[in-house]
Amino acid sequence: MFIIKSHNNSQTWSADFYIQSKGENAGKPMWDPSANCFGIITDPEILLPKYFYYLVLAAYNRGAFKPFIKGSVIPYITIEDFCQAISN
Repeated sequence: MFIIKSHNNSQTWSADFYIQSKGENAGKPMWDPSANCFGIITDPEILLPKYFYYLVLAAYNRGAFKPFIKGSVIPYITIEDFCQAISN
């Protein structure tokens, strides 16, 4: 359905969209990559990328990722926790 790629600052890569992994906006989808993100690649025959982006944005806006965010100084969400939040 979808693949999550971890971002390495030394490589250039592309994905359908990206998820902010650290900071106050952890879990928020974005169209452009940043230093603290992971990429989402979907199979467009099964799941349209824009549809999934807006699905994740709706989940972020309703606070679905808040229970999964960790860290006391710098909040962050792991790829595993992101997948679990989407599954819920």
